[in-house]
Amino acid sequence: MTNQELIAALAKRLDWTQRQTADLLEGFVGLLNSRLEAGDTVNVQGFGLFETKKKNERVSVNPTTKQRFLVPPKITISFRPGQTVKDNLKKIEVDE
Repeated sequence: MTNQELIAALAKRLDWTQRQTADLLEGFVGLLNSRLEAGDTVNVQGFGLFETKKKNERVSVNPTTKQRFLVPPKITISFRPGQTVKDNLKKIEVDE
């Protein structure tokens, strides 16, 4: 699903214009980004939890050249689906 398809589907479901829906979605993503940048977690009830995790530096090996190199530490985004999403996915697996 593309961004435009998402906006069109949400607009139809909410009976809003596509412009209103795009503004809402843009605001949500902007707020999500700013909270994650601040190191907070964002829990969307019935959907899941977004959080940041710090990965420590580590030594990795290039399998072709066997050369070792240091991978610097970094911060990644993690998503844990909520129970509602998990249950809905289990229903899909069973139906197929």
